[in-house]
Amino acid sequence: MLKALVWLLRVYAYLFHLLLALLLLGMGFVALLSHKDLTLGMLPWHGTTVVPAVLAMGAVGFVCVVLAMTGAVRWLFPLWALFALAMMFRGFFVSSYAFSNAAEFRFAVWVTVGALLAFLASLSLLRRRR
Repeated sequence: MLKALVWLLRVYAYLFHLLLALLLLGMGFVALLSHKDLTLGMLPWHGTTVVPAVLAMGAVGFVCVVLAMTGAVRWLFPLWALFALAMMFRGFFVSSYAFSNAAEFRFAVWVTVGALLAFLASLSLLRRRR
C-alpha cells in the first residue's frame, strides 16, 4: 500500500512539473514570437530578460522531468522541484508582489502548496534502487 502511495505521489510530481515546464515554455514562445516582453511581477527579472529566463526555466524543467522519468539522472528532479518551490514562495510571498484580489492570493497559495507536495514526492527519487 505504501509503495502505491509513493508511486502516485511521484506521478503527481512528474505531472505537476511537466505542466509547469510546458506553461513556462508556452508563455516564453508566445512572447518571443509576438516580440513582446512579459510582465511577471513574481519573477526577479524585468524587461527584456524575462522571456529568456522563462524559456530557460521551462527547458530546464522539461529536461529534468524527462531525465527523471527515464531514470537517467534521477537526483536532478528534486533539485528542480526545490528551485521551483523556492521561486514560487519567494515570488508570491517574500517579494513585493501584490495580489489584485483574494482569488489570486488563494490560487497562489494552492499552487505553492502543490509545489511543496511535488517537492516532497520528488524526494522519493533519492532512495536507492534495489
